Amino acid sequence: MGRFYSDEVEKALLLLYFQPDESKYPEAVRLLERAVEREEPDAFYYLARCYAWGDGNVEDDEEKAIRLSKRGIELGSDLCVLGADRFDGLNGELAAAMHHSLADSLEIVKRKALAGDPMAQYAVALFYFWGDIIEIAPPRPGQSIDAYEAANAVESHKWYRMAADQGCIPAFRNVFVSLCDGVNGTRQDKRAALAYAEQMKARVNFDGKLYRNIAGEYEELGNGRKAAQWYEEGLMRLGNADCANDLGNLYACGEAGMPQNWQLAVKYFQIGADMGEPYAQCSLALAYTNGNGVPQDDVRAFQYYRAAAGQGHTKAQGRLAQYYYEGRGGAPVDYREAASWGNRAAAAGDYNGKLYLGKCYLYGNAGMTNPELAMRLFREAAESGRCPAAYRELGYMFDKGIGVSEDVNQAAGNYKLAADKGYAPANEDLARFKKSLLGGWKRI
Repeated sequence: MGRFYSDEVEKALLLLYFQPDESKYPEAVRLLERAVEREEPDAFYYLARCYAWGDGNVEDDEEKAIRLSKRGIELGSDLCVLGADRFDGLNGELAAAMHHSLADSLEIVKRKALAGDPMAQYAVALFYFWGDIIEIAPPRPGQSIDAYEAANAVESHKWYRMAADQGCIPAFRNVFVSLCDGVNGTRQDKRAALAYAEQMKARVNFDGKLYRNIAGEYEELGNGRKAAQWYEEGLMRLGNADCANDLGNLYACGEAGMPQNWQLAVKYFQIGADMGEPYAQCSLALAYTNGNGVPQDDVRAFQYYRAAAGQGHTKAQGRLAQYYYEGRGGAPVDYREAASWGNRAAAAGDYNGKLYLGKCYLYGNAGMTNPELAMRLFREAAESGRCPAAYRELGYMFDKGIGVSEDVNQAAGNYKLAADKGYAPANEDLARFKKSLLGGWKRI
């Protein structure tokens, strides 16, 4: 930028809005705080943005944002006028502090934007994009709201693109996302959004979220090749672990026109796992559990499940409950650990967690006995459609009359559901029953 703010504020803005490394945000906030202490008027606007909208990953504090805006307005910041109008409305003390009308402040910021300040361009774009312009220029007589919003969208995109041309990341993001989703008067056009991304990739330092968003849009359009290119670039340029996991999933699923390739999937899951990404760790563990792309190895699977579960990954927690319950992969049989991990996973809705927590309650493992709760957990796991083993446990409870009345039809019916859905151990249970001439089940 170079000529619109003090060196301190310029550096802060470059760190906040023109580069993707979030670890540099705290330095940017400190620089703005120092500029505010010196009472540089527009510094109040940018620090207020941090507290109003979480720029720089700052925790929201609306009251502080209002105080900053008020002081900035008192010092003559027209940017603060536009910002305050956006998040609070210009009334009371804020209105009393204004040096200019809202219309005049907009024109002053526009002149700064036309002089080349990308952040002023971004501020003007936001004013049109969110419809704040209605306070100055309402719809013309006979103009529909849709037409009015569409006209404002065109104007906002003009200013966004000017800011993005100078590398402003959020300005690019707002154009891209609004084209993808068709919001705030913008006509939805995903192909135009992707064409814009291709055009701007040399000008804007995309963050990891943008690489993933762009790749995801290509996936949605069935262009897996381009999706893979963007994931790969996000991984190579930024070391983004999420991109590694996304690449692994792209090859594991064989979707969007991509052939399934478990060897490549495991390669990228391993990269993500080595970077500490919990989804990649769990995906790699599943590959070892099932022998997809690697030799089946429960010991390595257990290690990666444990790493992912420790970071709060729900599916890994459910699998860890299974491994402790069964003493699998080098894990000791430990029902307390199984119940603990199962409880965490079940609370988040994971069917495996519900299954193994239910088994603890059914069989009295670790001193836990609660058939009613076990029944509820098994039913919920079964209803997920992904846990045929839960039907087997339901069958067993009706078979033995545990927590419910003994019911041959319910027992055999649930065993059959488990077997039909691929849970082989239920076949042995089902072999103890046969259909009667009247269509019901009876014991053999």
